[in-house]
Amino acid sequence: MTAIPDLSARPVAKAATGAVRRQVFVAGDLHNLGDLKLLLQNLALTHGRGGAVRRWADLPDAIVRQVGEAGGELVPGRRVLSFARRAFGAELVIGGGQLVRDNVSIPSLLGLAIAALSAQIGGGRVITRGLGVSAIRSRLRRLLWRVVLGTCSVVNVRDKVSARNLADLLPGKQVAVNADMVFLPTPAIHAAIPRGGERRWIVVAPCEDGGERRSLDGPALDAVLEAALVALPGARIAIACHDPRESMDKASASRLAARWSSRDPQVFDSFELGVLTDLYRDAGLVVTNRLHSLIFAVLAEAPALAIEDGTSKVRVVADDFAINVIRREDAGGAAGLVAAALSFDRDQRARVRLDLARRAALNLT
Repeated sequence: MTAIPDLSARPVAKAATGAVRRQVFVAGDLHNLGDLKLLLQNLALTHGRGGAVRRWADLPDAIVRQVGEAGGELVPGRRVLSFARRAFGAELVIGGGQLVRDNVSIPSLLGLAIAALSAQIGGGRVITRGLGVSAIRSRLRRLLWRVVLGTCSVVNVRDKVSARNLADLLPGKQVAVNADMVFLPTPAIHAAIPRGGERRWIVVAPCEDGGERRSLDGPALDAVLEAALVALPGARIAIACHDPRESMDKASASRLAARWSSRDPQVFDSFELGVLTDLYRDAGLVVTNRLHSLIFAVLAEAPALAIEDGTSKVRVVADDFAINVIRREDAGGAAGLVAAALSFDRDQRARVRLDLARRAALNLT
């Protein structure tokens, strides 16, 4: 199998004086462990210097501790002028993750625009890393995102869909289509390193988002689960919450756990990223409609099957790694799809991972 080298070593950003430029990070919602992983990755790339991290809402103690242990200093983004002063003359790092969305609050986006201008006016710069860009329809949000992204010399995005959405949002803006930063290996506790031993879990990772009308639930899920239990005798069901808040994945997990109570499923709802990555390392099969769940499975060399919920997010990664996708409403052919997932081509997947790791590293140039 092709080994994936550590491509994270890159020269640090220097100011015109030759001093190391301060870094200020703008991440996604850190309640989401996929966004937390991306932030911890960014902090690992500072080689111990750490940096300020914008926090918009209150966070669980476990998240605060993990950010602090990685060298991050959480600073309140709601104090717009104070945060803009922190960004003045700094390197403002936006992403990775799907940050450019149509449901970002106006105050949050306005604060980000002011911080981006402050960084630029102070002689710093604004960069993006593996940014996901959704279609933006709100006129005010389009204006504010244009201000933010207009401060970048080039916008690094993670896929072609994001590049198309950026072209619609900011025509003529220079863009580099790289890869999701999560594919970049970094030497830290959050790395999803494969390991040997028994893979004892069928991991179901739901993504519920009313704003995007996303849901894992449907006839396909039950059909796939039954086929997986037959194909993996002795395996148990694990329901993985990537956003363990009561109003997010935990609500969906509770509903599924009640429906499958006779199967004795276990809900993993910890805010500890290490607990989640360990679960994927022990997965015999991952079933999900969540992009980063699919990527966590790939990184852990776990078999995976994607459920399409009407968005294009999982399609990008599924197509790259030849992972089968079943429509949420389609219960037919589940046994064959599970069998195909379990017999995936490990060498081919490793080659794609290596290519995406190299492309993810281009976000740092």
